[in-house]
This record gives sequence, C-alpha cells and structure tokens, in this order.
Amino acid sequence: SIGNATMSAARTTAYELAFNLELTKTMAVQAGLWVKDMDQLTTAKQFSSGIYKYKVAKNGDFGTAVGFDFTVENRGRLFNVLMQYTYSTAKASSEYDAAAFGAIEVDAPQQETLMPYDRTHDLTLSLYSTKLPWGLNGGLTAFYQAGEPYTPMIFNGDKPEEDLKNKYSKRAPAMVTMDMSLSKEFVMQKHTIMFGVNIFNIFDKPY
Repeated sequence: SIGNATMSAARTTAYELAFNLELTKTMAVQAGLWVKDMDQLTTAKQFSSGIYKYKVAKNGDFGTAVGFDFTVENRGRLFNVLMQYTYSTAKASSEYDAAAFGAIEVDAPQQETLMPYDRTHDLTLSLYSTKLPWGLNGGLTAFYQAGEPYTPMIFNGDKPEEDLKNKYSKRAPAMVTMDMSLSKEFVMQKHTIMFGVNIFNIFDKPY
C-alpha cells in the first residue's frame, strides 16, 4: 500500500429541508428531509511491476445518504409523549478508506451498494411523567432499529466464501429494546435530594 501526496480532500455536499409546527398548546410536530452527497473519497488503484503488485491511494470512492426524520411531541397533564422516526438509506462504493486496499481487484466500474452501517428504520417512543403515585417521576423508552446489512456466504465447492455479487443483500434481525427510569425527590430543610434508578434492556434481550 502506497500513499499519494497529490490527492485532494474528500468532499460532502449536504442539503436539508425541515420545519417545526405547533398543532395545539400541547402538541408539536417536526419533520425534515436531508440528502448527503459524498465524493473524492479515498480508494486505491492496483499496479504491477514484474512479479510484484502494489496499490496506490487515490480519490475515487463516492456515496450517498438520504433520510427523512419525523417527530411528534405531546405534553399532556399526566404524561409527556415523544415519538421519533427516521427512514434513511446509506450507499457507497466502499465501506471505508482502507477497504480498497484489501479488496480483490476486479475490472469493473464502481457502483454504490448498501453499506454495513445502514439502518433503514429507526423508531423511538418515550413516555415521561412527574405525577406517578408516591411522588415518583418515571420514564419509559422503547427503541426499534433495523438490523445491519451483511454479505451472505456461498459455497465454492466445499469452501465457503462471501457472495461478492450480492454485497450486503441480507440483513440481520432488528434490535428491539426498552429502558426505564424512576426517581423521587426528598426535601430536607432548604435542600432537595433526588434518588433514582435506571434499568436498561428491561426484557434482557441479547444482541
């Protein structure tokens, strides 16, 4: 692997359109659409010299990320409710800078494929109240996230290998988890002391 001092900086161009809207005295909506266009990312080109092969860094990888965010918040008398949802896709010609140096050289044009860090769906639902029995404050947060993409395995004879013709065409199971928090205030003369507890992954789901 050989560096290249003539390379230029990677570039990201981002566009975003969003708005906040108050529907009532207690309810608000936020929505946004965003696009990120990335180019001049680091890749590598393979050369041969006699029996030796080497790769030289260059600009050339590219990617695109597109997403939509939607949030609804309601501040009720008993509970505050917040729901946040994101739909997004992340595609690029390579997973990261160093990936081009370890990849098998093929004589084919570069193309965008789904990235391993893509999470198409992301949903959070949160409830919070300061009016629970016994003077307790409590919060409950449920979280859903789509699983990460991965490249399936195929057999070449009896040898398993990655199916590079279908990169990141499979997706791992989604992550679903729930967290809870409880707290209580105690007034001692001029001071207020708060004790609390946080419980993560209430249903003890392994990931």
